[in-house]
Amino acid sequence: MKAVGLIGVGRMGKVLTGKLAGHVNLKIFDRDENRLQAVAQELGVSAAANLEELADWGTILLVVPDREVISLIKDFNQLERPINMINVATNVAKHVLAVTASPQVRCIGAKFVAQAREMAQGAEPIIIVDEQPEELAALAQEILAPAGKIILGQADCVTYINTQAAEKALTAAVLLEETLRCQPYGSTDVIKSAIRQVAAGIMKAYADDDLGPFAREIVRAVKAKLGK
Repeated sequence: MKAVGLIGVGRMGKVLTGKLAGHVNLKIFDRDENRLQAVAQELGVSAAANLEELADWGTILLVVPDREVISLIKDFNQLERPINMINVATNVAKHVLAVTASPQVRCIGAKFVAQAREMAQGAEPIIIVDEQPEELAALAQEILAPAGKIILGQADCVTYINTQAAEKALTAAVLLEETLRCQPYGSTDVIKSAIRQVAAGIMKAYADDDLGPFAREIVRAVKAKLGK
């Protein structure tokens, strides 16, 4: 199996570790030692003691918050070893990776149109991998194939996709919360159930083309208002 290091075992990192374990020879690292050891034990994978140990594996997945990506690349620059770096962080653009990485640290973006909790519950994400460089694109596809459906393209477009999806969904949730709160039956439990089960469930059914008659009528009315 291909040796792969993974940095960052927060929500997405832990889910991705679970998806990849058994398909690649995986070693994980996180600056939070307690979290690192807990995930390693729970998922039965090896934990690296430091970045130097992880660098020996040659290929590394960065599954960390945006602000940590650049500092990690700079850390690996200093090791002066050939490393293939696959960046999962949504908001770190391709050109930023290019100007930050030294010649021996080759980077590519592989970004998820996904949400960690949904993935943990079995949803298959779309993963958009940069087309270039071709060798790294092929490597990223091979490694991430067990995690979701891969599309070659421009990974940076995921920033727009995920931002729009999050903003529109949260706007709907906040508006629903405010609408129901004004009603005599608008208790916290009722509001949470309306958002979590009715709203989220209907959105999933819409995406899967599995709406019932009542919901289909609402869709037709909404599209009529939008002039569709």
